[in-house]
Amino acid sequence: MDIQERVGAYWSKRAGEFSEFRIIDLAGPTRNVWSDFIKANLPETDGRPLKALDCATGAGFFAFLLADLGCDTTGVDYSEEMVAEAKANAEKLRYPPIEFLQMDAQDMSFEDETFDFIISRNMTWTVPHPEKVYSEWFRILKPGGVVLNIDANYGYVFKVADETGWTDKQNEKWGRDGKELIGTRPDMIRERNDITKELDISKERRPGWDLTQMLEHGFSKVSAQTDIYGKLFPKLREMMKNMNGGDERMMMPEGAPDTRIFCVKGIK
Repeated sequence: MDIQERVGAYWSKRAGEFSEFRIIDLAGPTRNVWSDFIKANLPETDGRPLKALDCATGAGFFAFLLADLGCDTTGVDYSEEMVAEAKANAEKLRYPPIEFLQMDAQDMSFEDETFDFIISRNMTWTVPHPEKVYSEWFRILKPGGVVLNIDANYGYVFKVADETGWTDKQNEKWGRDGKELIGTRPDMIRERNDITKELDISKERRPGWDLTQMLEHGFSKVSAQTDIYGKLFPKLREMMKNMNGGDERMMMPEGAPDTRIFCVKGIK
């Protein structure tokens, strides 16, 4: 099994659990926070509905918010199981038509200049060739269109977790507490960490790398916000600081890349 297949298999196993969490988010205050954030970053149009893409849609969370905002929305994901969850959630929540498709973000079948707006969360750290994702986003985006990519240096975090023994402690805690979440199961944590060690993106300093990719692929204007969760969810930031002795970056050594969640924005 090559690395792309391993990535797909990992997230397919987590599809059901992932979907449950996104349904909870849709029913809580998280929904409005993300909706306001997206609305503030949508490009202006001449009154027509925006064509929007939720890239790596998972269970459909951002796709549903985009539909709420009046966008003509498409969601894609590499995992067929995730796409199935998104479709099931759309039916259960009685959403207007949203097209959900199984697709590789590194090689999408959309025509050039299809979308006005693209959003993605926690995807580029999982793909073998994230530079191809940025190339595809630029290709399928209309002139003046906007892309938002929300991600973090997860690969670096998991590498340090292994080296410092943090992974072993996490696995021991899972055993003591008897947790049943598949994402915290020791074999799944081991698979996740082993996958990231094979991905070149885990070695890059981000979001600087992402901004460089955007510029190299032709975006006319790029910007980055670090610690995006801390800005959108200040209570969450305080909770993480309290859990880690006042250190928001948790177990990172001196001089390590910033591992907080960031958002990079590109305008074509």
